[in-house]
Amino acid sequence: METEIEKLEEEMAQSEGHENAAEDLGKLDKKMQKLSASQARLEGRRSEIVESIRSLKRKLKQPEYKNVEEEYRVSMIKHETTLMAVRDIEKYHSALDHALLQFHSIKIAEINQIIRDLWRLTYKGEDITTIELVSGQDSGARASRSYNYRVVMTKGSTRMDMRGRCSAGQRVLASIVIRLALAETFCVNCGCIALDEPTVNLDFNNKRGLAIALAQITADRSAQSNFQLIMITHDEDFVAMMKTELASQSGFTMPEKYFQVRREEGADGKYYSKIDAIDWDELV
Repeated sequence: METEIEKLEEEMAQSEGHENAAEDLGKLDKKMQKLSASQARLEGRRSEIVESIRSLKRKLKQPEYKNVEEEYRVSMIKHETTLMAVRDIEKYHSALDHALLQFHSIKIAEINQIIRDLWRLTYKGEDITTIELVSGQDSGARASRSYNYRVVMTKGSTRMDMRGRCSAGQRVLASIVIRLALAETFCVNCGCIALDEPTVNLDFNNKRGLAIALAQITADRSAQSNFQLIMITHDEDFVAMMKTELASQSGFTMPEKYFQVRREEGADGKYYSKIDAIDWDELV
């Protein structure tokens, strides 16, 4: 027995690394323990995930999730069609915005053409060749776009703002001419023009020019069934000018009467307004 023990000890002494075997064994034991702990943690997480899957499957069986795939499909269709509609609306909005800009430019050009014609017809002075409306855009956002309109006059080859550079009579005449131009442009189907004391601050020549313009407009629009010109004035000379100019228009039936409003005292001592229809022939 002792011989065998000695023999084994000799074999162990001859083996390489036998002195580190115990240390290696300890390291392997520690590694195995770590792996076992990691396995336990993963098994725990796996159990949690499995339980979560079971819970979700139970929820999917509830009535509120019964047709969830079909509802999702329908919702996606609605979402995509809504996006398509929004893109189409953006295209239509852009096209409409462009069309409105073009319409605005066209109408401003039409208004200015009428203003130029009426100004040359009515204004008898030599210091202002013509006037026109100029629009300056205040803001460029589509929905909030606005314009700042101003009246510009031309003296020879010089253009300048009319505000603060003209007489009271010129301002009155310009105001009437612009209103007439706006009415001619936008009120074709609603042809009612009302002028209250249009000859204030106008001299004789400009009064006559205004009478000529109003007579021509009245004659041109007389064929329109819904056209009506209402003019309120205390200027009897201007009324006489209107009679003369209206009578000079060809292809036009002269209005039979004009109306005179006066104040009359009643039997009770109070004053009342009275309207009389007067024949044009009675106007001296």
